[in-house]
Amino acid sequence: MKTLFIIFCSILLSFAVQAQTVQNTPPPARKNRVGNIDPGEKEKYRTRFEAKDSRYFAFGPGFGTNLNNKDVLYAFTFGYEWEVGTQGALLAELSGVFGDGTTFASGGIGGKYFFTDEDTSPFVKGLFGMGLASAKGSSDTASGFAGKVGVGMTFFRTSTKHLEVSADYSSIFKSTPQGTPGVVVIALTLLY
Repeated sequence: MKTLFIIFCSILLSFAVQAQTVQNTPPPARKNRVGNIDPGEKEKYRTRFEAKDSRYFAFGPGFGTNLNNKDVLYAFTFGYEWEVGTQGALLAELSGVFGDGTTFASGGIGGKYFFTDEDTSPFVKGLFGMGLASAKGSSDTASGFAGKVGVGMTFFRTSTKHLEVSADYSSIFKSTPQGTPGVVVIALTLLY
C-alpha cells in the first residue's frame, strides 16, 4: 500500500512541476495569419500573384487498356486552368474517350507543374476525381475514383492564348473481368 501511495504522490508531483513550467514559459511569437497583418507589413501583403485563368479544349487519339478494344479511340477534354504562380497551375476538367462500343469518361481536379517560367515550358500534371468505363462487347462497367497523370509541353505561355501537346494516362481504381480500365491519350490542347 505504501508503494502505491509513493507512486501516486510521485505522479502528482510530476504534474505539478509540469504545470509550473508551462506557467513560466513565455508566450510563443505571433504567427502570421490571413487577415491578421501588422500595420508595418501592410504594403508587403498588398500585392499578390494574380491568377491567370484559361478555359481549354483538347482532342486527340486515345488507346484503351483493358477495354477489349485495340482500335484508335476519339478523346475530348474540356477544362479550366488557373495559373497560380510562375510554375504552378490548378486544373478542373471533364474528359471523354469514345469509339466502337468503348466508353471512358472522367472528371477531376488537380495541378500542373511547369519546369520553367519561359514561353515554351515542359510540364507534368496530375488529377484526381471520378470516372466511368465500359468495355467493348461487355455489359460490365467500372465506376469509381479515377486518376490521371501526364507530361507535355506548353507553347506561347507568356501570351494570353496557349497551345499544348501532352501524353496522358487515365485509370479508374476499380477492376473489371478484363482488368483495371484505362486510356492513353495524345492530346493537342488550346487554352483560351
